[in-house]
Amino acid sequence: VLLWPPPRGEPCLQKLADYEGKKFVSIQKADVKLDESEEEKKRFSKVKDMFKPLTDWWKETLTELTEKGAMKDAGVKIEKVEVSKRLTDSPVVVVTSQFGYSAQQERVMKAQAFQNKEQISMMSGRKTLEINPNHPVVVNLLSKVKADKEDKAAKDTAQVLFQTALIESGYEISDPSALVNRVYRLMSKELGVDPDAPLREVEVLEEEEEAEEEDKDEDGEEEEKEEGGKKDEL
Repeated sequence: VLLWPPPRGEPCLQKLADYEGKKFVSIQKADVKLDESEEEKKRFSKVKDMFKPLTDWWKETLTELTEKGAMKDAGVKIEKVEVSKRLTDSPVVVVTSQFGYSAQQERVMKAQAFQNKEQISMMSGRKTLEINPNHPVVVNLLSKVKADKEDKAAKDTAQVLFQTALIESGYEISDPSALVNRVYRLMSKELGVDPDAPLREVEVLEEEEEAEEEDKDEDGEEEEKEEGGKKDEL
């Protein structure tokens, strides 16, 4: 395992390709192969079948988001959504195709003064979203999708997870406001507030009403003190 800091590590590994007959493989790329026993392979195949309704639905949802929705101008294309073998704690991760630019390479190329937008678009490659089948959020999404594929909360959660995974993996999102709005919607639902409720202007009390409110508060405090005194005497 080699841990090379950017920006020189990745270009060097691309030129070296292998060392003493062993090929270098980037953990940021799709199709990373890990050593598995036959039993582990069979178990993983069953897990893939279990989560197929979710991965198919998630692929359709993200395709609509990136081609027709809020991210249509971001230049992000979805190759597939699949069950991950590499994730342990995170619910999702975004990886690029084997020969596509990594997040670091994309940032370097976009920072060039004479950047070639067509080349960047071509080499950015299609992204793969890998999901963690052991994460409770992913398990909950699976149950929601099985019950109702048009569940609005499930779609919002799926899109937020994808966009946050892009950021966590080092990629840029062209329209952060879309992500922020979805986070606000999820927070509203968590607090029991209708996210589509109209905004209402705060009512400001006039001076006379404020004085009446203060008098009521003072009267209430005096009554509490009197009741407290009676109790002490008893």
